[in-house]
Amino acid sequence: MRFYFVDKITEFKKGSSISGIKNISMTEPFFTFHFQRYPVMPGVLIIESLAQLAGLMIEMSFEKGCYKKAILSIIDKTKIKFMARPGDQIIMNAVLENISENGAVCAVSAFIDQKLLCETRLTFALMDAGGLYDKYLEDERQALINTLMRDFNGGGGEL
Repeated sequence: MRFYFVDKITEFKKGSSISGIKNISMTEPFFTFHFQRYPVMPGVLIIESLAQLAGLMIEMSFEKGCYKKAILSIIDKTKIKFMARPGDQIIMNAVLENISENGAVCAVSAFIDQKLLCETRLTFALMDAGGLYDKYLEDERQALINTLMRDFNGGGGEL
């Protein structure tokens, strides 16, 4: 993945829920064009942040050795209440509503200063990545998880 829109995981309950943070900095590359005189985080990137967080929860909810890749397939009932701007910190939450071998559904929400920024429902297709297993990519994925969960449960998010 080229861009990560989750800076930190603050809570994780395997197969149930996850919470995380996205800090919005003026140095984000999308502010160059969106918009130069009034920088606003695009709504689609707020949803992408929530999808990345929910996707990590889904992938980490399977047993070790069962590697599934969560791929966003449906965005439903989305409401964005106001604009996210540089200096804001987005608190994100995802709750797993349903999971099976082939897919998962999550209710997600985002808050700034305890005010609801966005809520939506995300559906993911699950791809069995066992046949695509690559030691290098798995090590990279684990390094990302360890970084995001560095202060969670004594540090490190070893699956």
